[in-house]
Amino acid sequence: MSPTAHGETIAAIRELANKQHIPVAVRDFAPQEGDSPAQGVRAKISLPEVSPDFEELDQYLDRKPAPLVVLLDGVEDPRNFGAILRSAYAAGVDGVIFRKHRQSPLTDVVFKTSAGCAALIDLYQVTSLDQTVRAMKETGWWIAATTMDEHAVRYSDFDWDRPTVLILGAEGSGVSPVLLKRAEVSIKIPLYREIDSLNVSAAAAVLLFEAAHSRQLIPEV
Repeated sequence: MSPTAHGETIAAIRELANKQHIPVAVRDFAPQEGDSPAQGVRAKISLPEVSPDFEELDQYLDRKPAPLVVLLDGVEDPRNFGAILRSAYAAGVDGVIFRKHRQSPLTDVVFKTSAGCAALIDLYQVTSLDQTVRAMKETGWWIAATTMDEHAVRYSDFDWDRPTVLILGAEGSGVSPVLLKRAEVSIKIPLYREIDSLNVSAAAAVLLFEAAHSRQLIPEV
């Protein structure tokens, strides 16, 4: 913590740290490293554990009526990755699967952008997304891929009330052709104005909160 850090927020951080028996030290440090402002406080953390065993997700098939898993098909921007994890946790997603290669790894930037939600949701890293999707289909998961295809189902018309794996594609290329072929259904977000697509993290938020509403996780106002 910087010697100049003060105010109600800093006092609250100190109080919470004391309650959790987390040591707090006052140090001089640069206000910014790279493009990440410190805002007077820095924390040393261990990044969350990532499991290679996606079959653990099958436990939800018997425990929940409509479990939902997000599968990332090559999201390479760490801030998009972190924002998706934040939305996924807030919207009640049961787990997030991502691959080892051509995908942003779990980094401190991802963790910060997720506002800590990366530590609160189950994460799975796999070698082959294709093999993962095929295995999950065999155990009863319904595979849905996002696309801008005009023949795709509107996201608000999709039946989210079933075990679903939602595939979100890479920032530029979208969902890969091999995974599109594996999907039982393609989902789209209709756009008012003509642009190529939404940012993947923005699209994730729209889709996941529609799913949360459909799965009755969010009470009516």
